[in-house]
Amino acid sequence: MLLSIALLCSFPTTTPGPDDWTGWRGPHGDGITEGSPPIEWSEEKNVRWRAALPGLGLSSPIVSGERVFVTTAVPTGKKRAGVVSETFREPFELEEQEFLVLAFARASGKELWRKHVNQAMPHEPTHPTNSYATPTPATDGTRVYCSFGSFGLYALTLTGEVAWQVDLGDLASGGHGEGSSPLLHDGSLIVLWAHRGKSFLIALDAASGAERWRTPVPEGNNCSTPIVVHVEGGDQIVVAGKRTMACDPKTGKELWSVGEWESSGITTMASPVALGELVLVPSVDRVDMRALVVLPEGEPAEVLWSKRSSDNIPSLLAFDQKLYFLKGDSGQLTVLDCASGDVEYGPQRLSGVSEAWASPVIAGGRLYVTGRDGKVEVLALAPEVHTLAVNVLEDGFDASPAVAGNELFLRGKSRLFCLAEQAPK
Repeated sequence: MLLSIALLCSFPTTTPGPDDWTGWRGPHGDGITEGSPPIEWSEEKNVRWRAALPGLGLSSPIVSGERVFVTTAVPTGKKRAGVVSETFREPFELEEQEFLVLAFARASGKELWRKHVNQAMPHEPTHPTNSYATPTPATDGTRVYCSFGSFGLYALTLTGEVAWQVDLGDLASGGHGEGSSPLLHDGSLIVLWAHRGKSFLIALDAASGAERWRTPVPEGNNCSTPIVVHVEGGDQIVVAGKRTMACDPKTGKELWSVGEWESSGITTMASPVALGELVLVPSVDRVDMRALVVLPEGEPAEVLWSKRSSDNIPSLLAFDQKLYFLKGDSGQLTVLDCASGDVEYGPQRLSGVSEAWASPVIAGGRLYVTGRDGKVEVLALAPEVHTLAVNVLEDGFDASPAVAGNELFLRGKSRLFCLAEQAPK
């Protein structure tokens, strides 16, 4: 159901700047920025501000101009028993959620507004380590586009007014939960709607929420986020999974695919990355990682190499012709040559982070790995990989970090942090 709201007032807009972090894994969807956030911090050092967060969410913060946006789901206390079925064989309890979008002042952390967009009883449970607010928002500097999956897609102005909303139905994840983030491209909001049911990739007009096209994709839980790959002759939208496929962003036409079309309950979590026309696809069900060469004019992509891998939750990083990834959800780092797939480093256990679900980022040529226990390990990558610092905050981090200029934003279980170098006193 599409509900459009006519906005009669004039609201401020901001053109995203080079230092903004405008969506999942940043403005280019690759987790890489030239910014230079702090190397060291603690509760007393280089914390510019911290702000309390209500509820629970695993979405990353995004940054546009002087504002920071984040989504969350807050339990209301109203509960009901779930329905035992073939999918859910044990009794379980559901709790109603209030879905919120919050805006903070980038300079001070002051909460500017919070918008209630929905309140609903979930149709199925989410995984105990997941949340009902896991997809990361996206912004074009005019609006903030938020996906709560089964609980709706919303376009908000920068002052928190709902411009439009779309309900695509309910995702059936078998209790794993939801996570794919919306992607903005050329005036379209592209959303992967993949679950244990009829699945598709959909493009909505960012201005109105009207559907532009819809393309079938394989059934099965897919919490990864599509990426844009720039090739000669036009861009392609690539969706990773057991079957990786590309679509024309203008029409939704499938251009090529690699892998089998099959329905299964296997969950894809990590997102792919592109290095030019080379697409690095994470493994599914801890089987094969692949490097695909994307060709122009919709020619079938070529498999450059395929390698058995156990990357799983954190997404990949491709930087300086090397591929960085964490083994499973552990703190074991591996570095491959992107062209050959040959191992250049690891798997090596990190000195400070033992378990990581957040996707790492590279900023200022340094690797930031965020741990579930509040530790963040910062590593130099050249001339060799080595640890520069292990930093600890009194929180836990499952959401992936955001980097805006020289500021690092970390979304914890209960607080949002802005980390920045402080001038010496």
